Amino acid sequence: MPKKQSVKKVTKRGDFSSWNFIIFLTLAFILLVVVISQAKKTTIDLRAKAGLDCPEVTTPRAEDCPGGWTFKRNMEGCLAFSCEASKSATIE
Repeated sequence: MPKKQSVKKVTKRGDFSSWNFIIFLTLAFILLVVVISQAKKTTIDLRAKAGLDCPEVTTPRAEDCPGGWTFKRNMEGCLAFSCEASKSATIE
């Protein structure tokens, strides 16, 4: 009976098949970092729009605005009082 010959696996110099899993994990980690950093920015933005990150609203004085005050959202999405121009103060 002839002896069994061992077969040696010859790898090519440019063979990256053994590195596929490591490359996949690296790219997945980079994607995870990007998604988490974007999610943190989104939650801060949503808190401001929901009114959870806004300053406390104080009642303004009536003498400061002759036209009257309106309670609505400002540019940051927070509730605030805004002064309306009076109709009698317009120039004719």
